[in-house]
Formats: sequence, C-alpha cells, structure tokens
Amino acid sequence: MLKLVSTPDFIHQYQVVRDDGLPDITLSLFASELMKSLSPGSVPVYMREVLSLFNWALSDSTVQRHQWKMLGSVVEARNIIGEYLTVAAKCKLTYRADRSGVKATYVSETQETRINVRILLAALRRFYDHLISSKIYEPPNPLLHAEMGRVTQELRVQYRRAVREIEGRDPMPAVSGVDPPSGIRLSANFFRCVDREWLPKTIDDPDFPHLVYKAGKEYGWGLRELCVVRILFEGGGRISEVLDLTALDWFTSQFLNQFQARNKGSFGVRTKRFVVSSATAKVVRRYFDDDANGRRAHDRQGLCLADLEKMDAAELAKVRLFLTTRGGPVSPRMFRSDYWNPALRAAGIAAPPHIARHWFVTNALRTIERTATDQNEMVRRKAELVQYMAWKTAERTLKAYEHVVRDSDFIDTTLNSIHKAMKQREQQVKKDPGLLAQFATVQSHDVSKALDEDIAILTGALA
Repeated sequence: MLKLVSTPDFIHQYQVVRDDGLPDITLSLFASELMKSLSPGSVPVYMREVLSLFNWALSDSTVQRHQWKMLGSVVEARNIIGEYLTVAAKCKLTYRADRSGVKATYVSETQETRINVRILLAALRRFYDHLISSKIYEPPNPLLHAEMGRVTQELRVQYRRAVREIEGRDPMPAVSGVDPPSGIRLSANFFRCVDREWLPKTIDDPDFPHLVYKAGKEYGWGLRELCVVRILFEGGGRISEVLDLTALDWFTSQFLNQFQARNKGSFGVRTKRFVVSSATAKVVRRYFDDDANGRRAHDRQGLCLADLEKMDAAELAKVRLFLTTRGGPVSPRMFRSDYWNPALRAAGIAAPPHIARHWFVTNALRTIERTATDQNEMVRRKAELVQYMAWKTAERTLKAYEHVVRDSDFIDTTLNSIHKAMKQREQQVKKDPGLLAQFATVQSHDVSKALDEDIAILTGALA
C-alpha cells in the first residue's frame, strides 16, 4: 500500500512511501512536479485521489485477474480507471459518441460517490503527461483522445470556410465582438464528468451571524474565534484565507478595517481584500494587544500593535494574526474541529464555515436588488461584487460591463449597508435575546462535490 508523507526539510517536500518504507520513485517525482503548478495545499488533495486509485488497484480481484497495470497499455489504464469509478466510487458510466462523433465515457456521480471525480481525472491527466514528458510512459495519454486534434482542426477549417462563404472574409478574433462565438468547444478527455447541478445553502436570515456568535459565546469562544468569525461574515472570505492573514495584510489599512488577502489559486499572492466594520476592527486590535486572553499571551515575541509600526514589510509578512496557544498558526482543520463544529453542534446548528461566505454573498445580492434604482445600476453593482470577491470566471458569467474601478464603489455602498444592518440587528439581539429563540438550522453540504461554489451562488441558487 502507498501513502503520502510530508517531508518539508527535504528537496522533495512530499514523498510516496511503500509498505517496506522505501519511496515509490515515479509517484514521488510526480508529487514534486505538482508543486511547480499547484499551491502547496492542493498537492495532497490531488495525490490523495491518485493514491486511492493505485491502492485500490493493488487489491481489486478483477484488476489482478486480468493483470491490468496503471503503467500498461492505454486500454489497461482505461479499464482500471473505469472499474475504479464504477466499483469503488459508485459512479455510473455511459459510453457514447459526442456531437463530433468521437466516443467518450461519461461519468455521473451518485449519492454514494465519496471521491472527488473531477480532481481524480485532472490529476491522472497530469500524471500521464508527466510520465510521457519524462519518457517513462511510451503510449499516448490514456485520459485523452488521440484523434481529437484532427477532429478539432477539421471543424475549425469548416467554420472558417462557412464564414468566408457568408461574410466574404475570414472570421474575426473572438475578443473583437464582431462575430458571434463559434460554439466550437470540444473536449479531448476520454472520461468526461456529467455536470451535476449543485445549489449552495443560501441564507436570508439576518440573525444567522448572531446565532453563530451566540453559539460560540456559550461554547466558550475567546477573542480569537470571535475575530475570525466576524471577518468571515463581514468580509466574505474563505476560512483558509482568513486564517492566513498576516500583519502585512492588515498594514494596508494602517491596522484599521481592511485586510489584503490571498485568493483561491493565487499561490499566496494577495489579489483581493476583506473589508469589515469598524466594530470588528476594534475587536481585532483588542485581540492583538491583549496579553491575558489575546494573541500577545501566546506570541513568543510578545508583539503589540506599537511594535508592528516599527517593522518593515518583510518582518510584517512573517507575523501571523491568529495563533494557537503554542504560538503557531491556526489551521482551517483545527478551527473547524476544535471550535466551529462543536460550538454550532451544541447549539443545534448544522453549517460549515463556508456557509458564512454564502450568507455574505446572499446578503450582498439581496441588498443590491433592494436598493438599486434601475437595471443598469443592478448590473453594475453585481459586477462590483464580482470584483470584490475576486471571482475570475463569474464576471464572464454575469456578462459584466467593461472593466472599471468598481471596488471602492462597492465598499462605499453595499458593504456599508450590510455592516450597518448587522450592527443594528446585533444591538437588538443584545437588548432582547429572545429574538433568537426561533431559527431554522442550515443543513450541511458536501463541499468536495461542488463544481464551483462561487459561480453556483450567483447563477444557480439565486436564479
């Protein structure tokens, strides 16, 4: 059996180890290759899916009886993958021709599917590309159709010929906007996932953040947990992005109410920001300087805000905002398992931390719909939301207007309205805790099966 081992002090930061303790050279080199193109946190996710397949193949009776090998012929590799998706992953496979006449295997997940099929297939495609470029594997990539290049070229030639006959000229580039999209979108994948509609749990209840705050207070959350959760609800970030914040990220607003932040897939580069209320900023400053119950109590350097003002950018970047009791960074897994999940479970609420992001987006869109004076303003302000959230593909989905500086407008209009409404509701709840007596629980969902949560929020759940 194979397992992935983290070796951060070695040249290869991840190694795949066999039962006898020796590394599997091929898979270990592949893990190192993934480090060049994926964020460090994504490499274990990809390798987990690949190793699950390899370990299953070592013990499956059908694979062993036919002596199929993952590094065997194209047919053998496809047979193993198909068998794994059917038997182990509980998927439904359909072999049929696509619109271009090329036959492919379409993979449909079921309620029993417990793996991330898309990540598995993407990882295997990279795996065989790596083997082929390293001259370890001679056949074509089993995850790709060898003839798709020819089919695509023929269709493009036919398209150009049709445009010449109708318009008397060659097609214009897509970015010009002169010609409509060609519609030629062919997949070279042999295994193709069938899109399964995924709807996030949108939350319209204005009391939801305060229900979470109340649950945390009753469970015993401290200043750190309150800061993290308030930033989640008010800033619209992911839990991993919030816990990754540094003093340098906070310095962008002179330690007030804005933080620079990395985005999913940005490899640590700060490509967006979180904007929170002044009340939350005050709580964060209190947490940072508190030497009894706050960050300073666990910081080996004993830093306070006054110390940060004397540090340069390189030093600030090394100062993590949220620390454990041992002075190390708080991981998303630790926050979920030790603080968020038990607190909400005790309060009878079933909701992962990512629900806070859904609540933020839902609230923003509801605010835009309620306050926009006309359709043009609504479209513009939704585009502002897209830019604030740093969604790379959702802006195309929304067909936003040409790129302009909308970020500051969104902060001045929508965010201020949201923070004001949240503050008013929080004050009402403090005066009358009975307002939280009635609430609906939020059912948990399997985030690992989400196709694209952010696009689903905008295009599916709110349609």
